Amino acid sequence: MRSDYRYGPDDHTLWPQPYLANYPYLGAIPRKPEDPDDPLSIMWWDPTRDDFEPWEAGVLEGLGRLSTSKFKELEKMMHDIQDRITECRKEPFVTTNANTLLRYLDRAMNHACFRLYALRSAFGQMKFGVTEFQRYYLEIRGLLDYLEVYSPRMTGEQPAATTVAHCIGVFTNVPQVAQFFHRAGLPVWFIQPWSGGPFPHNVLDVVSPLDPANSLCVSQHAIPFPVIFRGHMNVTEKHDAIHCYSRMWLAFKDPFQDNELLKDLQPTTNVARGASCTFILFHCSTLF
Repeated sequence: MRSDYRYGPDDHTLWPQPYLANYPYLGAIPRKPEDPDDPLSIMWWDPTRDDFEPWEAGVLEGLGRLSTSKFKELEKMMHDIQDRITECRKEPFVTTNANTLLRYLDRAMNHACFRLYALRSAFGQMKFGVTEFQRYYLEIRGLLDYLEVYSPRMTGEQPAATTVAHCIGVFTNVPQVAQFFHRAGLPVWFIQPWSGGPFPHNVLDVVSPLDPANSLCVSQHAIPFPVIFRGHMNVTEKHDAIHCYSRMWLAFKDPFQDNELLKDLQPTTNVARGASCTFILFHCSTLF
């Protein structure tokens, strides 16, 4: 994760990724609108300190939450797409796997939204919560569009597209995948080997690829985030790692798994000698 709490060129909501059969809808995720007044633009919005409301009633300093006005904007977007999810899940073309994925993403988005409302946190944690919500929303949007618009074109149930959608798209080295995405009207970059010399294929032009650093944040956070995946880009484990890290990042120190704490405890003692961490129990009934 980079300093903007996104994943730079590895982020499926920012940059094309290799095609994955388990996640074919990633290429249907919309790109950032060119019009800043487009309601969808908020899904690429970066919070600032002005969007952070400090919690004056708390006993700890530095805690707060997302401003009410911005939260309301995100909440409205969530409710609108949840209505669409409900209608889509009624359709006969939605498979069991797609239904399960929609339900998972919907629940994760809803939980992320509620944490922004109910959980007082530091500014960085709040910013992480915003980008987490944005990723879930955009992934749901891409999945719904894929199921309702692009997949029917690929299967021939609907006519082929005549224009290219303003979506993220995919990379692929499989000709059939390129054909499917071309028919659907989704951006696709077809990769073929070249060892220099004359081209063995019909190549219209040679172009230089765009450098992600010119349009994306690639700088490290002041305290760098850990590497959550090492491996090839074209495997489901990379995408799964982002989902898993998003769920587990906001977790506090577990007093029951502290090795330094446990080794000091004796069967007859009930005091943690030399413990360097204080644990505070909060009343959290409003969270559940």
